[in-house]
Amino acid sequence: MIQTPSQTTTTGETRYDRHHLIRWWNQQRLTDASILVAGAGALGNEVLKNLSLLGVGRITIIDFDTVSISNLTRSVLFRESDIGLPKVEVARKRLLEINPEISVTAINGDLEFDLGVGEIQTHDLILADLDSVNARWLINQLAYRAGIPWINAGIGVSQGEVSFFDPNTEAACYECSISEKMWQRRNERYSCQGLKRELPQNTMPTTATIASTIAGIQVQQAVLYLHNYPGLLDSGEKIYLELTPWTTFKVAINRRDDCLAHDLTIKPTVKIKYDSNLTVKTILEQIEASGFTEVVLWLRNELIGTMQCLNPDCTDEEVVNRPITQYSESKLVCPKCGVERDFEKISYLSKQESNLDLTLQDLKLPDNEILHCETAQGNIAVQFLTIN
Repeated sequence: MIQTPSQTTTTGETRYDRHHLIRWWNQQRLTDASILVAGAGALGNEVLKNLSLLGVGRITIIDFDTVSISNLTRSVLFRESDIGLPKVEVARKRLLEINPEISVTAINGDLEFDLGVGEIQTHDLILADLDSVNARWLINQLAYRAGIPWINAGIGVSQGEVSFFDPNTEAACYECSISEKMWQRRNERYSCQGLKRELPQNTMPTTATIASTIAGIQVQQAVLYLHNYPGLLDSGEKIYLELTPWTTFKVAINRRDDCLAHDLTIKPTVKIKYDSNLTVKTILEQIEASGFTEVVLWLRNELIGTMQCLNPDCTDEEVVNRPITQYSESKLVCPKCGVERDFEKISYLSKQESNLDLTLQDLKLPDNEILHCETAQGNIAVQFLTIN
């Protein structure tokens, strides 16, 4: 990425002059840094503003939501004229107004389905500004698959927390901290088959003051990480802050030995050029051509293949090819006869299955995805690499 030199005024002052006065500061380290920000709500707005002011060279934002009027009391980057527009696109525009020397990529999409593990690996750090246990669980899964550290932040009315997780250590991860009650709350949103339940979204009361306070702590932790400077939380540590009344403390999350997230990290062994028209048959053949046999390629998100009515007198059959957790439980009812339907679940790909004609587009694989793969020669990883 080519950086535009900082503008110099007639007095010789540059954009980052006050940063250079800090003894340990390395502005070039920030210029060279790449940070993924998940969530562009109240917290995300403050985080993104801070990153752009600091001069972080490459920022990627992912969020699927649009600007609403209630965002305007807590989101410094949004205006009334932005209502209805994608948050990430508006945020990108405002960040470049704040600092035209940086690069900003906006992904108007979902963490679970629209972000490949290989794409995450192009970043130094992830900052998560999300509002649910499920979303944080997802970013933890992605971070540990990619082997990229992440900093979590969350806020309430006058309290907030910041925690740091590094997949490259033996410390606790976010999933280690999820209680039984939190798992129950997450699982309420899905049926026993994994289908999405149409439940009302929980909205959290909060204000701009706590958002800016917690975002400041989160971004300062990012600065310390990029500089390898004292003051960074240990992996698996959490700062808790209460503004009313003033309270702050730090705790260490206990690692759970049975937590599966710690074993997710994968480094690609076989790389295949991403092509949306590439079939499963061709993919498996390319893996075999690399010297591997008995190939079983596991999908990160299970798919619904074909859905068929259970009524023997009904001929309804629908090819869905969509992630299970994206499909509503209400759609199980047959549109022709009203009887419940059953569906084919696609969890993995192999030559013994009947889905060899499916394409990458059918599989809903994002660009730069990396998948686990079992072979007779041992477990490997396959990356679907986007080559420009």
